[in-house]
Amino acid sequence: MSVSIFEDDASMPSSIKKAVAEALPAFISSENEKEVFDNALRIAAAFGDESDFSRLTGEKSSSRDEAESFITAGFRRNIGLLVQKTWVEKSDEAMKEEVLFRIDGLCKNLAECKYRKALKDFLPVLQDTVYLLFGSAAREPGFLEYAVRIDPDFGFFWHYINSLEGADNWSEEKSRAAVFLGVCFLANF
Repeated sequence: MSVSIFEDDASMPSSIKKAVAEALPAFISSENEKEVFDNALRIAAAFGDESDFSRLTGEKSSSRDEAESFITAGFRRNIGLLVQKTWVEKSDEAMKEEVLFRIDGLCKNLAECKYRKALKDFLPVLQDTVYLLFGSAAREPGFLEYAVRIDPDFGFFWHYINSLEGADNWSEEKSRAAVFLGVCFLANF
């Protein structure tokens, strides 16, 4: 996937340019927990949400658990409403109901701290949600450019989730960081 669209656009926020060029590749390639979270914070800042995500970093504690619950509830509410309010063709009604069901399963995995499973579920749920919103255009090779033109933040988010393919072997904590980056973005979308 070409990232030149982020580099070549003079109006692209510098935080997104730096996240695409530096933070995201470093996040994906790192196995060091501190480096993972340092780069995740840079990605969260590019998403426009450093404060919510920063509450999720650090050692496991009751305040971190409360932050996870709060952000997961916001995500469930926002993405659920987004999917429910989306007008779809009659042929996609079943898919819409299935996506709502899968969102609940995803949030259950987050509540149970099954982060690797949550990340595995997260990516297809998001891709199907974007399909419901944009139709078959979401599955076209040029969709990233379209998404960036619509909204650079959403375009970066689309690039982010498509960069996570192959994350099956990540640790629980890296999977947690990856899924909560997306959850934080969508909780405030």
